[in-house]
Amino acid sequence: KLGKDKADIFEGHITLLEDEELFSEIESKISDKKCTAEFALNEAIDEYANMLANLEDAYFKERAGDLRDIGRRWLYGVINAQIVDLSKLKPETIIIARELNPSDTAQINLENVLAFVTEIGGKTAHSSIMARSLELPAVVGVGAVLEDLEDNQILIVDALKGEIIVDPDEETLKIYREKRENFLREKEELKALKDKEAISKDGIKIDVWGNIGSPNDLKGIISNGGFGIGLYRTEFLFMEKDSFPTEDEQFEAYKIVAEGLKGYPVTIRTMDIGGDKSLPYMELPQEENPFLGWRAIRVCLDRQEILKTQFRALLRASKYGQIKVMLPMIMDIEEVRKARAIFENCKKELREEGIEFDEKIMLGIMVETPAVAFRAKYFAKECDFFSIGTNDLTQYTLAVDRGNEKISNLYDTYNPAVLQAIKMLIDGAHEGGIKISMCGEFAGDENAVAILFGMGLDAFSMSGISIPRVKRILMKLDKKECEDLVERILLLSTASEIKNKVKEFMKNIG
Repeated sequence: KLGKDKADIFEGHITLLEDEELFSEIESKISDKKCTAEFALNEAIDEYANMLANLEDAYFKERAGDLRDIGRRWLYGVINAQIVDLSKLKPETIIIARELNPSDTAQINLENVLAFVTEIGGKTAHSSIMARSLELPAVVGVGAVLEDLEDNQILIVDALKGEIIVDPDEETLKIYREKRENFLREKEELKALKDKEAISKDGIKIDVWGNIGSPNDLKGIISNGGFGIGLYRTEFLFMEKDSFPTEDEQFEAYKIVAEGLKGYPVTIRTMDIGGDKSLPYMELPQEENPFLGWRAIRVCLDRQEILKTQFRALLRASKYGQIKVMLPMIMDIEEVRKARAIFENCKKELREEGIEFDEKIMLGIMVETPAVAFRAKYFAKECDFFSIGTNDLTQYTLAVDRGNEKISNLYDTYNPAVLQAIKMLIDGAHEGGIKISMCGEFAGDENAVAILFGMGLDAFSMSGISIPRVKRILMKLDKKECEDLVERILLLSTASEIKNKVKEFMKNIG
């Protein structure tokens, strides 16, 4: 006897299979577009689901996700593919996939995952960033391996070397068990820094914060000694739902994080959808260049009800901690002004409703575009703080797709143009009288710490596992020596020259 949930799924399958209008739509697409049955089915289901998601009735909105799931299962049946339920993985699983998108990882039961391996992607791909955040080894961009692997094979994932070893012999297993023990020993030693602030040799205090994707990630930041959150990626909250999370649902999530940090700063980025991140219940246009298209703040300013709901939830949560609100993908001052007007209007509404919030709450921007770097001091006059997102800043400065492994050698934040952009941003922020942090992957790069400290960065934010190592380095640095290093490297012509100079400097400080 089936439970109601399972019965509803079967009923949905039957309804879909009997829908003559849907079949007619699929046939038309195959005929008109000369496309495959799989493509036509997928597109037709997507259109139906989007239609439901855009209806005002809450019941039908929720059915959009169900329809997509039924359509996906039907599609897998058409192409004879196996459905893998990522929420029901066995313990000690290594996930191997062509690629892992944010929507995939949102459903994974991470307690059972040992490591990630993907055929495509680079070090700033979503799967890499998430793995670091969760302190899991990951190797990405390994090329075609799926056809040569089977379930239950033994695999070594060496994230330090960026390689995998299939069916290792006993001697290799012994070597890697020793490496793992050494790694865990060092990790234990670094715990001594957990409650210590990062203070340089010459007495300068530097904030070291953590990046999270959900309240569940807080534990990893706190256990590693992070005294704040420099980036809370709220889009994962949106991805976990079958429809837009309500104001109350968002408020509860933000409140947990604010209370969990006990008065330390929590920088929360508004919804950053688009590019490589999508929502099952929201239609995004098919774009040739989605990373340069309708995404992040552009979506939110066009769909202001989304931004308003999130702003209200963030303001309400600000009563419970030191919340700062950050806008993503800004490239024009007008965008900041429009968002601030909505923000101020939300404050006014809450005051009229008698709802308390932090009247001094800060609104800043995530700096990801060269447009802001060129005009940093002018943007600083409109913002309460900056945070540099080096992943996209590097991509846009160098015109290199950070997810394309064929040109991954060109993607390099040590490129002098990128470092010059970072320096311009730090100088512009300080000239405008605001503080500036960095929440991109570069902030957790141990060799980059001296450069960023020398440039005058106020705060570093990174995955939890990187926090103690960055603290340890900062404690060995002298500001004047790092400023001299910055002067020297900005005269160099290539990323490789800069890296060699920095490695030499790091070797000397021990």
